[in-house]
Amino acid sequence: MKISALIICTIGATAVAPSSAFLSLINKANPSLSKYAEAQEDAMLKIHLDIGRVEMKDGKPLITGNRLGIDNLLLQLRGKESASPKHASLPGADGPNPQLSSGPKSLVVVNQGSYVDLAGTQHVNLEDGAWEMVWRSNAKAGALIVAFHLAEEVKRNDAAIPKGRFFLTFPLWTSESLQDLRDRKAKAEEKATEAIERHESEVRMMQETNNPLMKALHFRNACKAHEDLDYSGYRSYQNIPLERDMIHLEGNLHLCSLGTIWTKKEGWFADHELLGSAHAFQDDLAKVTGVADKKISNLHP
Repeated sequence: MKISALIICTIGATAVAPSSAFLSLINKANPSLSKYAEAQEDAMLKIHLDIGRVEMKDGKPLITGNRLGIDNLLLQLRGKESASPKHASLPGADGPNPQLSSGPKSLVVVNQGSYVDLAGTQHVNLEDGAWEMVWRSNAKAGALIVAFHLAEEVKRNDAAIPKGRFFLTFPLWTSESLQDLRDRKAKAEEKATEAIERHESEVRMMQETNNPLMKALHFRNACKAHEDLDYSGYRSYQNIPLERDMIHLEGNLHLCSLGTIWTKKEGWFADHELLGSAHAFQDDLAKVTGVADKKISNLHP
């Protein structure tokens, strides 16, 4: 399935001055972007990948058919360390608007994910991992994006991640922007609920009366209620996962626990393909370090 690209906007060298000024204004990064990224030093994320055919239902992606679950992928983010030069290219830092990115950051794959097929437990082989934050100035939300190269295709039945580059994307908010959006959503839903109830009431009264003038009046009122529903703005918030579980990150940030898995061919304007969903959980560095130490001690009794 094709999905729209993130942040596709270029500034032409021959653009006239007003257009250049406008594009320069909207293409500035959040001034706190570097600080937000650096604050994630040693942040641990445990991730479950749910791969399958993606279809749209009521404007929302739905995974159908055969599914492939990859469990126990554990990542340690390095917010103060740049990624290696051979890192998997990122859509922000290596795309048409690198100024909107924190730049490619290093990560450690503490535990490669695994899945089960007919041959038993299989491990994925993720290489050249890197991550970034992308956040436009004055935007309510940003995104945390992780990129990998997959050495070999991971497949079970018709659910697969193809060999090559793929990405995980999770929405990000500050505490203030998240609360602001939640408040706006609540107000929009309140207006929408009132408009729906008024519409239903006017339609019912229109059907019950035999007076032609009253029928016309109730019909007009029902149309007005329907118009108020459209202008309530509730639809713009339907696909924003504001009520999902959030992971609290350093820097007063909140990471949505539900993200997407996608891939694209090389090139800035290549098509994107949605592969499934990613579910993130916060893990504890001390616990992970203890597990690593135990593994090392077993190797050297």
